[in-house]
Amino acid sequence: MVNDLLNKTVNELMEKFGAGNHKPGSGSAAAFQGMVSAKLISTVISLTADEKRKHLYSSTIDQHLDYYELIEKKIYPKLSELFISDSIQFDKTINSRIARDTEKDEFVKNQLRRQALEELKVSIEIPFEIASLCRELADIAAFVFDNGFKAARGDSQVGLSGSVSAISGCIAIIRLNVLSFSSDEYQYTKDVVNQVNDLEIDYKNLSVIVNDKIQILKDEFDKKIPLFEGMNKLINKYKASTNTDIEKCVREIQILIWDNKHLIWKKNIPKSNLEILKPEIIFKQVMGYDYVSTASYGVSTEDNTIEVAGIIDQPNKIVAISNTFPENVKMFTAAHELGHAILHKQSILHRDIPVEHLGHRVKRDKVELDADKFATFFLMPTKWVKIEFENRFGNDIFEIDENTSFKFGGRNISEIKNECKNIRSLSRKLSSTEIYDGNNFISLFKLFNVSIEAMAIRLEELKLLNY
Repeated sequence: MVNDLLNKTVNELMEKFGAGNHKPGSGSAAAFQGMVSAKLISTVISLTADEKRKHLYSSTIDQHLDYYELIEKKIYPKLSELFISDSIQFDKTINSRIARDTEKDEFVKNQLRRQALEELKVSIEIPFEIASLCRELADIAAFVFDNGFKAARGDSQVGLSGSVSAISGCIAIIRLNVLSFSSDEYQYTKDVVNQVNDLEIDYKNLSVIVNDKIQILKDEFDKKIPLFEGMNKLINKYKASTNTDIEKCVREIQILIWDNKHLIWKKNIPKSNLEILKPEIIFKQVMGYDYVSTASYGVSTEDNTIEVAGIIDQPNKIVAISNTFPENVKMFTAAHELGHAILHKQSILHRDIPVEHLGHRVKRDKVELDADKFATFFLMPTKWVKIEFENRFGNDIFEIDENTSFKFGGRNISEIKNECKNIRSLSRKLSSTEIYDGNNFISLFKLFNVSIEAMAIRLEELKLLNY
């Protein structure tokens, strides 16, 4: 039974289409193409309206939901009906032709010929209805492509292309069928041809939209080529080097990230240089790594399993950062692993638990020290540390004197020197202070999202204070 067609499996339905019979035929195929397109578009709308992301599309969500209802309550059900109707109707048309061709009586044959043409007229109306629904569906698909869930634009595009392709098929069906009529049906054929000509104009306009959407995706990827190419060149360059200028390497990466920030950040695009210092984003959006935050991470040794702060598996493109440490330690660990990804060829590398959490200093090899240097330069760039230091303390080089001591809340030199007995304690104070000379500000260690100790060491490295 033809009414059972929609209850068949996909394979069974495909066998029906390929069996060499006239049912289901090309009209049903066009309707089926529209049905698939409708469901794809409904899927994208559902993803767009999902609770976890619908706030991102708040300006158009009502229109999305209206379109969803239109598809599910009108377009898809009607296409389903037409899928069946076309098989039934074209079967009538074919049977009328068979009866006509086998009839011997010329008068009866003439009647059957007229009957076959009347059945064909109904068969022509069905593709027009299918095309009208698919035209409506194509407009919706174009809207959803532009305004719906961006990661599902493949579905939107297939839905758009499929609905437009269905229109193309309907045009071909109509033009073929209208050839069966002669001059005695001139007015009818003229009207049909005028309608199908209008439909073809719509088809051509929609085809331009289809190509435009494909071009959008191509252009988006083309824009990323300099970013991907640039990162690939940097990695190849510095992995091959045995005497790397790590700070220069970091600067090149930061410039590349800043120049391509609009591609990397889909929203909340960084407005300052410090906002791009996000190892997790670079791993995920630029380098294609999976980034995992886990309660603990262990590395097996010959003797036992030791807990580590972070680990990178370069062949499998995965970074795991232990979340048992403070945020600034996790950030430094992530930057440390980024250093490994850029600088080193070893497959698997890990960062041990930081010194301040071990309680004692351990000997570390050059690879680990280089990764620490990378993290230092990455999270605390020379230029921006100097700028922020001067913004807070007003000097290129800070020294304890009467003037600077007084700016710590009216204190004198002896009080400050009694508090800061050496250069490290002074650099810690400058790293953590949040008020100086009557000005309140974010402390340097918080601004750069590192530990007080890391910030203090960096200030000393840059010779920003004397003691």
